[in-house]
Formats: sequence, structure tokens, C-alpha cells
Amino acid sequence: MSRFLMAATSLLPRDYSKQSVRTNRCFVHLTRGLAGVAPKKTAPKCGKEEPPKPKPGFFPSGGTHAVFSDLPQPEGDFFKAWNAKNSKYNMVLLSGILGLIGSIALVLCSGKMSLFATVPEYPYTDDEMEEFAKEEERREEEKRKREEHHQNLVEAKELKVRRRKAKEAMAREVELMQKDIDQGISDGEMSELVQLVQEREEFETWEKEELKRLDEKQKERDKTLKEEAKAKLEQEKQQKQRK
Repeated sequence: MSRFLMAATSLLPRDYSKQSVRTNRCFVHLTRGLAGVAPKKTAPKCGKEEPPKPKPGFFPSGGTHAVFSDLPQPEGDFFKAWNAKNSKYNMVLLSGILGLIGSIALVLCSGKMSLFATVPEYPYTDDEMEEFAKEEERREEEKRKREEHHQNLVEAKELKVRRRKAKEAMAREVELMQKDIDQGISDGEMSELVQLVQEREEFETWEKEELKRLDEKQKERDKTLKEEAKAKLEQEKQQKQRK
């Protein structure tokens, strides 16, 4: 029945007035209801509707310049996400450490890979060993000479500084003594003069001892050099006899 009515409505001419078109539509809906065909209904969407996308050159707030409302807003529990990430990173770290320990243990147990922790003995000849010994002695001698030269410079600088200060103090002492002879000096100047005299005497004593010590030190060095030269000559003689 409904098919017959649908076919009949489709055969109607198209140049009817608006009233006839409305009548036809009502008739079609009525026939569909009688035939038991229910109109299609769409279920309403659940959840929050997504906001429309902004136009190019505009921000979600609607303006061309960003405001605080356009900033991203945090969502969800921060500590839950943080704990989840930390647990994942800890598992990755733990697996890496276990893998490294297992690899090292496997290499050590297999014994097929050498870690080169020790230097193997090289078959040097006697001549090469003698050359190495001479080179080592030469380096030690250069090091000792550098240290002696540095020590000599330090001692000479100290002696020079103290002599300069003693010379300045001597000039002040002469000035105070001349003033005492001419017109007299005050108690403060007298105490200063006494202190200058004591410092001069102490410096003279120290200078004598220092010069004596330096002289003895130089004699010991000369003696050591002579003994070393004598030992080298004897060593060279022994080497010639062996050859």
C-alpha cells in the first residue's frame, strides 16, 4: 500500500503550487506512519562539546593578541602522573644497571676479553735497559738542578729584601742619633731608636749565620757533584771492561 502511494506521489506533475507540495509532504508522512516506518532519530551527543577552532591569526579568546585565558590549563592529578613517570624511569634505570652488571660479569667469567689492566713485559735488550737507566738519571739530575736553582733564587731574594730593609732602618737610626746629638729626642723617638738598634744587631747576626749556611750548602753540593762524577767514571770503565 505504501509503495503504491509513494509511486503515485512521484507521478504527480512538478509545476503544482506551494499548497499542493505541502499537501503531498503531509500525505507522505501520513503513509509512512501507517506503514510502521519510524523516522530516524539521532541520539544526543554526551560529554563536553569541543570549542570551535579559532580562525587563522586569532587566539581562542577571540583576539589577535594572547591573554591569560589562552594559556594551557593543567588537567588531572599532578602527583599521579609524576609517580607514573618516575616509576617508568626507575624501571628503565634499574634495567640498564642490571644489564651493565650482567655484561661485565659475563665478560669476566668468559675470560675471552682482556681488560689490559696490566702492562705486559717487553723483551728489552741490555743496551736498551742501560739507555733507559741513563735517561732516568738525566731526568733526575735536571729535576734536582731546577729545585736547587729555585731554592737559590728564593734565598737570594730573601737576603736582598732584608738587606734593603736594614739599610732603610740604618738611615733612620743615623737620623735619630744625629737629632739626639743636636737637640735631643723625645721618649717615643728614643724607644724607636732602641728598637732600631736591636733589629740591626739581630740582622747582623742572622746575616752571618745565613752566609755561613749558604757557604756550607754550596760546599756540600760541590762534594756531591764530585762524587757523582767519580761514580760515572767508574761505571763507564766497568762498561768498557765488559765489552
